[in-house]
Amino acid sequence: MQATWKDGMLEMVSYNFKIASDIPQKSSITRVPEISKKQLEDIVQNVVRKTNTSPDEFEELDLSGFSTIDEQLEFLKQQDRVDTMYIM
Repeated sequence: MQATWKDGMLEMVSYNFKIASDIPQKSSITRVPEISKKQLEDIVQNVVRKTNTSPDEFEELDLSGFSTIDEQLEFLKQQDRVDTMYIM
């Protein structure tokens, strides 16, 4: 899930991501052009509840400065925030 701040509102994009034959692929893409911070926090809390995880297991990272998935992945690798076992 990504959220980008613009004009006092957030834009949220959620998708599943996988790499097949060295090609990054997104599926199940959902875009919400305007969402309040409160609504986004409610969504995150719902995910925490439904996945039976602790809020401490989640980390907020701003990936909005990257224009491609490859750039996002490289940043996440540098931050040691991606399991490279699943990335070819």
